[in-house]
Amino acid sequence: MPRPVHVLLPICLAVLSCIPLAPLAGGALAAQASSDKPDNAARKAELDAAKKALAEAIGICDHGASVPLEPEAKAPPIQYGELFPQDFDLSKLKVLADKCQAAMLGAPQEKRLTLQWLRVEVALDQPGLTWLIPQIKPLADGGSPEANFLLYEFYSVHRRDSADAGAPSVTREMALDALQKAGAAGHLTALLTLLRQYGEGPLLRRDARKMVEIAQRIIDAPAQGQSPGEWDAQLRAAMPLLIAQKTLEKDGFTGDEQQKAFHAVEADSQAGTNDSGRSALAYITALRLGRGTPQDAAKARQLLEARAGHDDYAIPMLADMLAKGEGGPADGKHAIAMLRAATKNVAEAGPMLAGLLLDGKFVGRQPRAAVQLFNASWDLDACIRLAGPLLDYDGVQVGYPDLLVERLSDGADAGEHGAALALARLELSDNQQFKNEDRARAMLKPLADAGDRDALWLYASTQYANLDSTSYRPTRRDDGLSDDQLKALIGEGEAKKEAQAYLLQAKLLRKGVAYPQDDAKATAMLINAANLGSVEAMLLLGDAYDDGLGIDKNPRERLHAWREAARLGSLKAKSKLANAFTFDSFDHLVTLREGITDRIALYNNGIGRMGAGVFGNDAGMELSGLFSGPASNAGTAAIAAAVMDAFREAPAGLDEENLVSIGKALPDEIRAAIETTLKGEGFYAGEPKGYFGPDARKALAAWVDAKGPLTDAPNSQAAAGTQQAAPAAGLLAGEMLDRVRDKVFAQAQAAKTDKQKLAAIKQLGMLARYGDLPSRWVLVRNYHQARAIRSVVTPEEVTRYALDILVSKPQGVDKPEFEFIFDLTQIAQDRKSRAVGAATLQAIRDDPRLQDPLTLGAIMGQFAFAPDACDSVLAAAKKAGVDGVGSDGCDEDTRTALIAFAKDKGGSGVDAAARKAASEEIKTLDAQAAK
Repeated sequence: MPRPVHVLLPICLAVLSCIPLAPLAGGALAAQASSDKPDNAARKAELDAAKKALAEAIGICDHGASVPLEPEAKAPPIQYGELFPQDFDLSKLKVLADKCQAAMLGAPQEKRLTLQWLRVEVALDQPGLTWLIPQIKPLADGGSPEANFLLYEFYSVHRRDSADAGAPSVTREMALDALQKAGAAGHLTALLTLLRQYGEGPLLRRDARKMVEIAQRIIDAPAQGQSPGEWDAQLRAAMPLLIAQKTLEKDGFTGDEQQKAFHAVEADSQAGTNDSGRSALAYITALRLGRGTPQDAAKARQLLEARAGHDDYAIPMLADMLAKGEGGPADGKHAIAMLRAATKNVAEAGPMLAGLLLDGKFVGRQPRAAVQLFNASWDLDACIRLAGPLLDYDGVQVGYPDLLVERLSDGADAGEHGAALALARLELSDNQQFKNEDRARAMLKPLADAGDRDALWLYASTQYANLDSTSYRPTRRDDGLSDDQLKALIGEGEAKKEAQAYLLQAKLLRKGVAYPQDDAKATAMLINAANLGSVEAMLLLGDAYDDGLGIDKNPRERLHAWREAARLGSLKAKSKLANAFTFDSFDHLVTLREGITDRIALYNNGIGRMGAGVFGNDAGMELSGLFSGPASNAGTAAIAAAVMDAFREAPAGLDEENLVSIGKALPDEIRAAIETTLKGEGFYAGEPKGYFGPDARKALAAWVDAKGPLTDAPNSQAAAGTQQAAPAAGLLAGEMLDRVRDKVFAQAQAAKTDKQKLAAIKQLGMLARYGDLPSRWVLVRNYHQARAIRSVVTPEEVTRYALDILVSKPQGVDKPEFEFIFDLTQIAQDRKSRAVGAATLQAIRDDPRLQDPLTLGAIMGQFAFAPDACDSVLAAAKKAGVDGVGSDGCDEDTRTALIAFAKDKGGSGVDAAARKAASEEIKTLDAQAAK
């Protein structure tokens, strides 16, 4: 709705009515003169009163709104900020505006009064203000510093408003040009505004050098008028120290400049002036970074620790040093606690705390809390960083998203590269609070035209709408790059080995736009992009292996691609791995960490929830089926541990409502197991009956705090079940092993006589002892049906080889579980089952992959199908003195005890010794073949 027009009302109609009339002729004049005497006296009194009121209005306006740098000023200058009453009672400002209006209309010849009235009206900011722009602009064009500042001030306050139809407006370019002109003329408020903009943005690109330049211009600015005042003097006096502080705190200054600045802040910090606290922090910064003085981080930290008790502004720097371990041991938890206490008083504390919560190094990642802290800050860097978790955690929303868009947009217009790309990525994402592809493309195009490669690839990737959609056919946008330009860009990018080029070509090939449709070539391009580090390509490549798009289906390569993306921080990859766990009943390729811990952690952080306003916080629905199927192989205790670890990874789930909902979704036995663990470790005093009441929930929170964040899984653990246990490093070159294996396999195929076959088996045994998987598989597959193999390979050896095959799951090996059962049955028939238990215990000690509860549970599930196998494991465990075994060698208690025993005792050395001995045999055989 248009605002009402601001109407200018005349102040004294009596003034106009008092103008004398032309004299009348003759007696009529004389007759009238007598009768008009009382009226003349009244009119004279009215005129005198009007003159007095006008003089009073002029005086009040002059003293209340005198313009700095105004040559005709009649009173000491009033800086723009001083117009506002200290008690924020704007009625006082309204009175001043009325007086200045009366003065201006009553004395139009006094030009200063018009500008004084205009500045008070701009400060008062009443509806209809926009109609005063045509009165301000000519004054600004005439060189008035104040009028130029008023144009900027109007834009600063009203740039969010939708323009009234036909109303005058001030553009960004006009406003910033006016601000620069006012500053160039020495207008102190304009210079102070420039100082802040160059320091914080977002309308101007942040520039420490420019800040120093503006500070010097403040010092050198002309006198602002009669008796400039205390504010003027204090502002100028503060600038030398501000210059010194910025020189030490910001990058880009020479050593000589830093040295001079260091001496200045050192002297001031010791002098105890009003700004000595700020100087002390600059002095400490110099010590910390070695600017203008030798670096001494330990002393800097000591000084900060001494100040932090009485100076909240010392806390962010101290917390940063504590978190990074500068000048002393790292103490992230203390840093976080300090920042939490300082967020209300110190602007820098919030974004720094958000960074630590998002990093997850000292406490589990807390993205929702980090988002709120970033969003509460007006710092441009905080806004840029906020885009990251909003892209990753697409279920997280912020309040007032338009303000974030505005700040990033302002930064982008000012030339802040990070702000432009952050906003573009948000607007190109699926986050419905920000999605706006057309606006993103409009912002990216000038950056791309200027040579920004990141912007260029983002722009090119959106040339076709719906390119990533599985539901809609891509459609070409009318503006932007032609197909030929796209192809040329992709060719140039591939020549430069840019991952974006391969990724974009893969997408176009997959959809058959710009290129003929070709799934095989598209997947090949994804492989290239993934090898160059593109996380998006890794996700799509995993999908291709999963669906058989242009390449054979391969569950192992699918997981490899997703795991690498997850390692690089992709939450989508973690979600894909978690979803794959549900269907991993046969291959057992996904770990408990991936399938349960990460899945619940994602839920805790709001990823993959259907319940936002639809089903409520219903963990039972969204986590249903998670604890059956593949998870059952691990056993209750291991599953409970995986669930508990999820809260170390994502402590946001400890929120009472969330924790109650998840507790209800857990099976009774898992809740009881969690309570048992908490009781055993001294966090819970109740009976572990699985009620998961308030005391148990508080105990879990205390346990999470005590344990700290869950560390990233090492690659070997993340890929459990997908890789061979590597032979001892440095024993043999790969080329030699391949050479000998090829020769041995050829001799085995050509063997005719029993003697030749036995010789070949012995050589296969040599390779198997070294750890060669193909040789181990030949022996395991044929052990139960070839007496000759059983005469060479011991039950202990074939057990270890089979366990290696089962945990490695090499490609091309078909149904190794069945072959192992046949082998165990044969060993039982030969009455040698005792060897199976001893070999199993030894293998668990030597192979860390078998120390994973899920892996060991799935493998030992096969023992139950073979006679005497479980009994032999139990007997071996008891003989070795393993504590806590169950009643069956394959039950959960025994498996848990075996894993604990193996971790405590470490490797047995049997495998290592066998491999070393075999390596010498292989070297000898290779040397003989070379003669």
